[in-house]
Amino acid sequence: MTGGSTSGDQWERFPAAVREALTQHAAARVADVHDGISGSKGPWRPLRPVFLDRDHYAELGVVSQRLMRLVLEACRRRAGTVRELLEVLRVPAEDTPLLRHDDVLGDDLLVSARPDIVYSAGVPLFVEFNIDGAIGGTLHADLLARRFHQVCQDLDGEGTPVFSVPDSAVDARSAVIRSSLGLPEGARVVIPAFSKGTPPGLENAEAFIAWMAPMCESGRRHGLDTVACAMDDLTTDETGRLTFDGRPVDAVFRLFQGDQPPSPGLDALIRAVRDDRVGMHTDEAAWLLSDKTTLAWLWADAELLDAAERQLVETYVPWTALLSTPGVMDEELLAYAREHRAELVLKPTSGYGGSGVLLGPTVSDAEWEAGLAAAARASHPYIIQRFAEPDLIAMDFSHAETGAVERAEVPFVLGPFLFGGRATGVLVRHGVPAGGQVLNANHGARMSSVVLVDRPC
Repeated sequence: MTGGSTSGDQWERFPAAVREALTQHAAARVADVHDGISGSKGPWRPLRPVFLDRDHYAELGVVSQRLMRLVLEACRRRAGTVRELLEVLRVPAEDTPLLRHDDVLGDDLLVSARPDIVYSAGVPLFVEFNIDGAIGGTLHADLLARRFHQVCQDLDGEGTPVFSVPDSAVDARSAVIRSSLGLPEGARVVIPAFSKGTPPGLENAEAFIAWMAPMCESGRRHGLDTVACAMDDLTTDETGRLTFDGRPVDAVFRLFQGDQPPSPGLDALIRAVRDDRVGMHTDEAAWLLSDKTTLAWLWADAELLDAAERQLVETYVPWTALLSTPGVMDEELLAYAREHRAELVLKPTSGYGGSGVLLGPTVSDAEWEAGLAAAARASHPYIIQRFAEPDLIAMDFSHAETGAVERAEVPFVLGPFLFGGRATGVLVRHGVPAGGQVLNANHGARMSSVVLVDRPC
């Protein structure tokens, strides 16, 4: 993959007249572009997407697939079954109630993924790799890509690039749900709403169910009877089969982590999954591959990889090491972490939403020391990772309440979706004016999307 700033956002390569016209068009239509977009806190709305070169977008998909395969192979070097992987990762059993412990670690676990990619000095660095069905953002990515693309279509004149949108992530996931689970025409698929880890703005179950309507419509386009429901609308019949609204369920589209608050509906789902009475996209074992320990394993196994694989890891994965497991701290790494705070990030190996992440360059020595002490006491492992100094992109934002437009240089994270090994839409999270560097919606980052540049200026 080519390096340099041209590998990332293409905005600065557009003629000034194109940039100015795009900003003006978007400012006039900002309310329409962002209408109904949930999942981001704060008043700032971006007036443009991230613009990716189409060839570079395709290369990101290829690299993502290769790294995802290496993650699975690293897990297989340490475990043959789900139970063995659960033990070596030190994941509490109560966090994964939907696991079937005797299942082998098969290739089917790679059916759904979304890495988190930060550009640093023009190089895309994979700072996390979410390999699971419970990855959000497909609706945001599709909708915003289409709306921003429409704004781009309003442009004309000499020097205007040719734009397009990535394939729909929502439709790609619907297709792979059917194909990977071998579901027949008309199979019933339910998408349960959940409470823990709900995107900002969707805490109300009714609103959450309504928000999932496009995913249900996509499922129906792919021959599946797809419906959203409250978790506690799930039950099991006398045969142990999962049911909803009095009808048997063939598969569950799981958008949540299994450590949800206890409820009768969740209990019904757990029973049906463990008894193999319902299909699920994806098996919760896939979530184990997302554990950040697996990135440390890629570096720990460097000598076991062939030359091309080793170069892939060293180029695209920041150095990562396992700092602690419950009750055990690597003293040599701890001393290194204390000495090199400004070069490192401290992360819990599990969890989501940016919880527990500490960026060494942005905190004081005292705060860093407190974070290391907390890692030593924690009931779950921690990693340290080389901090990827993020490239900044210049973006204009409109304030939702005042209409004021402000320009800011912000960091961003790309999250290309891979379903069935194919790259589709891209979720973008980026900073906002006066925002921080932990790029998660719960920390004030803004969700956005990508428009592809098929023909540059």
